[in-house]
Amino acid sequence: AVISVFSRDEWEIERATLKFTRKLGHGNFGEVWEGLWNGTTQVAIKTLKTGTMEVDDFIKEAQVMKRLTHPNLLQLYAVCTLEEPIYIVTELMKHGSLLEYLRRGDGRYATIHQSIDMIAQISSGMAYLEEHSYIHRDLAARNILIGEGSVCKVADFGLARVIKEDIYNPREGTKFPIKWTAPEAALYNQYTIKSDVWSYGILMYEIMTKGSMPYPGMSNRCVCHLDILCVCMLQVWETTLNNRRKSG
Repeated sequence: AVISVFSRDEWEIERATLKFTRKLGHGNFGEVWEGLWNGTTQVAIKTLKTGTMEVDDFIKEAQVMKRLTHPNLLQLYAVCTLEEPIYIVTELMKHGSLLEYLRRGDGRYATIHQSIDMIAQISSGMAYLEEHSYIHRDLAARNILIGEGSVCKVADFGLARVIKEDIYNPREGTKFPIKWTAPEAALYNQYTIKSDVWSYGILMYEIMTKGSMPYPGMSNRCVCHLDILCVCMLQVWETTLNNRRKSG
């Protein structure tokens, strides 16, 4: 049996109130379904596959979502945690992930103004997280969801943590998406709120390039050691003629 931090609280609902209607996606740890709650409310249902990860880690995602309410953050509706498989029930975002929206959906035709609006919406949601001392740690187009009217909501809080000090050190062995990860996190395993700012810059690139992969053709190892190359590039691109470095 699962010992739930949600036992007998307002978020816990009966499983019988949920109807699964269509699978939206799946991963190593479970599935995401479109469904109905109480026969009327459209929802997304995230399930945990038994034995694939620690139950407490999955529940922590819902714990984070319980504390956060903002127009540009995915809204938690309910949970089912008293037995396995565990469910996290959220609002349904019609157009799915921003990455797929940009690559295969209407996002392919987004104007510069529409792209900037998406960037601004995500910025608003992330600013709220920062105000409440949270770091997301996995900010990327794949973890932004799109609803009606191109509403953007930050989702997937599986790696999110509240910061009680300036620097957060994840446990050893934690895997990071290197191409979205700030240097201090990738190289020294140190996360700050500014680490999310770095990832936000990569996300902006994804939006403006309609979902292109950051650093195309480069391995994760190369990406981790770009600082020297970037300095050289900035020196040769110096706009002031006399400050531009010499050849060789």
